[in-house]
Amino acid sequence: MSGPGIHRRGWSLVATTLAALCVGLAFRRVFESREVLLVTVLSAIVPTFVVAACSGGPKRFVVDAEQARATRPLWPSVVLSALAWLLVVSGTLFRDRAVGYVVPTPGGVRDIGAAVVNAPKSILTTVLPAPPDGELLVLVSVCVWVAAFASAELALRTATVSLPALPALLAVVVPVVLGVGGPGSNVPVMIAMIGAIGLLLLIRAPQRRPPMGTALVGAPIVVALACVAGLLGPDLPGTRDRRPPDLRDLVELPPPQRLTGISPLDRISAWLMSPDQPMFSVDGPSAPDRYWRLTVLDRYDGSSWYPVRDLRATAGRVPDSPDGRPAVLTSVVNHVTLRDLGDIWLPASDRPTGVDAPGLRLRVDPVSGVIASGSGLRSGTRYRIDARIPALDPDRLQYLPAAHDPANTVLPESDAVGRPIPALEALRAKAVLATSGSTFPYQQALRLAQWLRASPHRYDIAAVPGHSYRNLQFFLETSKEGTSEQFATAFAVMARTLNLPTRVVVGFSAGREGANGVHEVRSGDVLAWPEVEFEGVGWVPFFPTPGQATDTGAHKQAPEQKAPTSSTPAKPITRAEKDRQIAGQSRSGPAPDPATPVRSHRERTRWELFAAAGAGVGVVGYLVSAWLGPVLARRRRRRGGPREQVIGAWRQINEDLVGAGMRTSESLTVGDVADYGATRLPSEAADRLPGLAALVNDIAYGERTIDQADADAAWRDRAIVAGAVRRLDGRPRAHVRAGHRMRPSSVALVFRSPDRGRE
Repeated sequence: MSGPGIHRRGWSLVATTLAALCVGLAFRRVFESREVLLVTVLSAIVPTFVVAACSGGPKRFVVDAEQARATRPLWPSVVLSALAWLLVVSGTLFRDRAVGYVVPTPGGVRDIGAAVVNAPKSILTTVLPAPPDGELLVLVSVCVWVAAFASAELALRTATVSLPALPALLAVVVPVVLGVGGPGSNVPVMIAMIGAIGLLLLIRAPQRRPPMGTALVGAPIVVALACVAGLLGPDLPGTRDRRPPDLRDLVELPPPQRLTGISPLDRISAWLMSPDQPMFSVDGPSAPDRYWRLTVLDRYDGSSWYPVRDLRATAGRVPDSPDGRPAVLTSVVNHVTLRDLGDIWLPASDRPTGVDAPGLRLRVDPVSGVIASGSGLRSGTRYRIDARIPALDPDRLQYLPAAHDPANTVLPESDAVGRPIPALEALRAKAVLATSGSTFPYQQALRLAQWLRASPHRYDIAAVPGHSYRNLQFFLETSKEGTSEQFATAFAVMARTLNLPTRVVVGFSAGREGANGVHEVRSGDVLAWPEVEFEGVGWVPFFPTPGQATDTGAHKQAPEQKAPTSSTPAKPITRAEKDRQIAGQSRSGPAPDPATPVRSHRERTRWELFAAAGAGVGVVGYLVSAWLGPVLARRRRRRGGPREQVIGAWRQINEDLVGAGMRTSESLTVGDVADYGATRLPSEAADRLPGLAALVNDIAYGERTIDQADADAAWRDRAIVAGAVRRLDGRPRAHVRAGHRMRPSSVALVFRSPDRGRE
């Protein structure tokens, strides 16, 4: 029988089940691992048992592949597997719609079918990890079940070595594609998948290969390849900096979340006129130089700025910014209790990484990190928010180019009848004047903010609200008084005329610290500020509002954030101090980013380490194979019938005499080998060679009957010859013998089948 034998075909089910388990575990980036585990285990094991039962059990594994296809129809296995899947899914994911929590009702069957169809799109429109709802987890069950069922059937019905691995390889594509952008990494799962497939190939290897040699050498090779793939795969050239394809960019989002109430930017003046209205309280670290962001406004039509609207459902995770992030200065955890804030926006410190808000159906804008609720927020709502405070380094920012982001540089250039807008031209002229002499985007932004903060512009909570082109022109040319609404929006519009991508953020200052370290944030603490996007770092805040106090005593000024520096801790240099230095500098040309050569050196060092590790694995594997080759060859030659054992003893004597200096030419006859031994070995060993040589010739060319006694005698003769060779004075030196053992022909003995090359 060709192909896998009776036991190998049955043991293949172990490997196919492991591969199916890897398919389910690959969903770890889509769902929380603990939610996937039960569904994965049941969906991998149950169909395997169904296939084994339909095949008649282990006794049926003895049939040949062709006979199996002819005698066992496929449809009973398919039907039973489908029924078993319905029961498992109904009893685990749809229990509330099942009779006795197991048997699905007709309505439950329809719900399961609809969930299977809708799950992929629902996952693609959700920020990962997705909530562990049965309507979404059903996709895990389908992928794992199909992979396990198809692989098991192919393992029992076909004689091919690798075909049973194909269903799992195809099925794992689903979680890998859906998991793009999710937390964690699937590298460990892919290593396990490679190991499971390698095990399958070893189990189903053709029987002409020696099982022990295949197991001893093949298994370490499979493990080494899996580890090398896991180490090198994520760092292949172009993979680390290249964003993997994400189907979320192609899927049509649900209708935008409807925003309730008035835009927070339009409410700034009203809040400032009633400054003592409690907005929310913060329990946990809240430094006085940190601001609480409420929402981001990134679209401007010449009259108003509009909040972000591409909100996706989330279970609480906020994805990393797609346009880069600065280094993290610190991580903070806060508990926020809402008061009279209203609307749908949840305050957060900088860009959060996660939100735990029981009872709220959360939405997140993946680009800005803004968090919103699916409905209006009620007073008393409490949630936990985790955030990473960035370390903005002006020394690096000053040389970075602005990001290429046309959507955040666009401005309406003409009115409804197609005529140029005079107010926009006036704002552009003022922006050019304010940034005159600046040579880099960061310096341009600093000088623009400096110009707005300078006299005669003044902060006044009673200023006329509004941020249209005409409002901003009136603010800059006539009144020269405004709240942070006018200063922030004027900066954002003027910077866009300079081709700097900008957006406006509305938030609050830290508020007043009360009892037990709880900060009380009131309506008078509201503030707006602009942000500019830089290549490789993302959005950087600027603060053009003058530092004049309001009636509540809250100062509206730039946070004095400490910048990374080598100065002593006693006198840290703040970002504001460095910004003032950079804004006043004169430059004639660009300077290189100091982080670039360091990063390149690190990448080279990483690849050198990987190359050294790969070379080390190869050398160790070769040495182990060279040591195992003769040992395995000797064991194989002792197996088989008496005739095979006699020939094996003679071949072993050939190897021994090569170690004594005999040439290894294949043209030597049995008599030539015996003659060499007679001249090279002492008489005790040499006298045994002629009789054994005659016996080998009789086996090859005669009809002599060989029994086990002849085989045992041949191996006793071989032991005497080997002992004589070890005691030989004139045999080649140790390094010559070691070199012979290291030759590829000696290493090949690990894989050589017992009957290959017999005389």
